[in-house]
Amino acid sequence: MARPVETVSGRHSDAAFAVHETRVDSFEQLRAATPTSSSDIIQIEAGRMRGRLKHASLAGLSLGFGHFSHGLISRGVYSKDRVTIGFLFEGRTRRAGPIGMVRTWSPGTEHQRRYHGGASFGGISVSPDDLSHTFGPDSRLGDPAAWQRQYSFRDDPQTGAAAADAFRSIMSAFESRTAAITAGHAEFWKRAILEAATAAITIADESKVFTPAPRKLVRAAQEVIAQSDAVPIHLSELVTALRVSRRSLHRAFDDVLGISPMKYLRHRRLCEARIMLRERSDPDLTVADVAFRQGFSDCGRFAGYYRALFGENPSDTMRATRPLAR
Repeated sequence: MARPVETVSGRHSDAAFAVHETRVDSFEQLRAATPTSSSDIIQIEAGRMRGRLKHASLAGLSLGFGHFSHGLISRGVYSKDRVTIGFLFEGRTRRAGPIGMVRTWSPGTEHQRRYHGGASFGGISVSPDDLSHTFGPDSRLGDPAAWQRQYSFRDDPQTGAAAADAFRSIMSAFESRTAAITAGHAEFWKRAILEAATAAITIADESKVFTPAPRKLVRAAQEVIAQSDAVPIHLSELVTALRVSRRSLHRAFDDVLGISPMKYLRHRRLCEARIMLRERSDPDLTVADVAFRQGFSDCGRFAGYYRALFGENPSDTMRATRPLAR
């Protein structure tokens, strides 16, 4: 169980609009604070993760925005029954330049992104009914049933940048307000946010949505890894289970995530090791035990990898750990 994130502020709260802010000082807190039905966040850039996250609700609309300081890979399903619209304000992903990127996922659709360095982002979670009303009856997306199929929309760069700017501007206005928001104003701003968020979708078409073979292969590999539970998996098991060559798997991971499958597995094991060190569910657990359980036979090499990624020795993490609430 990850340590609960620290609540920093809850001052902007009334009947129509409520927001709370949390401070993040490690990747596992970022994982715990991510409001997804299922998610996996793996830190891949060395250094201590820092950040702040804000979650808000506005007339049935769920909003999130914030920032984090170091590169990571995020994968999972944002929601099984709601549409998710994500904005990248600052930062860089594997296939997109900085600023203004918008992506939309229908209910149950898996997301996967690699972030190079830190990022500033925003997100909206909305019901298919509310979203369909934004498009109107003349659009194929005006039917709530159209959002029940699993697919994602990519934004047009120009409209995406405009949508991101509009969303950020609206949220900044909410942050600086002092008076409570009436129900009528809440509905207005809810529509304004949705119209800004869907500006890029209105020119999108389902024919632009595709899943290339490398992405399918990486996803299949991650599913095999997930099924291994807490037991680390070896690269040879992946290629056997997927019936592909190591070269094909390497190319797929490099194309989709920008790192080799070996490095991906190592970073994942290091992240799981850090969680074990901080949980301390067994008071007799040693660093060597953790290293072994996560597939590192050489404790010294494990410590070197760990120090390079997290900026401290595993023993330092263990000493700083305090009992967690359960």
